[in-house]
Amino acid sequence: MCAVMYLMGLLYCTRMGIELLDIVDHYCITYYLLLAVALEACMFTFDFGWRRLVVHVKLATLGNLRTPLGQDVVPSFFWRLAIHFTMPAWCLFLFFYIFSTDVAEPYGGYPSWLQGIGWFCLAALLAVTPLGFTRSLKLGTGSTLPPLEQDEAALAAALGIKSTLPPLGQNEEIQESAL
Repeated sequence: MCAVMYLMGLLYCTRMGIELLDIVDHYCITYYLLLAVALEACMFTFDFGWRRLVVHVKLATLGNLRTPLGQDVVPSFFWRLAIHFTMPAWCLFLFFYIFSTDVAEPYGGYPSWLQGIGWFCLAALLAVTPLGFTRSLKLGTGSTLPPLEQDEAALAAALGIKSTLPPLGQNEEIQESAL
């Protein structure tokens, strides 16, 4: 594996190295990062959840000079809107906008063979990503997060009081109404 990576790295030491770096950066990093952020926001919404975020922000800021009882996530509506809708929507919009721009006019005026390398690298990344997802579905591992009640109990123990968060049933209603 090291030898393969070494040989791939040698390509960047040639006269076309900076052009290759620019193409790989544009096609792999820009496209893939936008898609990954959109998918991450969706995974956060469905797996991590809003209530767990509130608990973890409180736990992370507990005992600070300005927030001795932990920081609340305020304004709640703004952050829910940003994480659940705005982040994935804008990232997907930018992804498709850059894609349509690159299809209409080749990126940076580079030769077509160099553009082909960029498109191939992007296609390889996009092909490998679902393989990891389907593998975890086949294994049936699901979420590796501990139960939410465990996080709430840790917060209550840290505060030394009973949890101030609404019961789980109420939170689901709140989340559904926010969507």
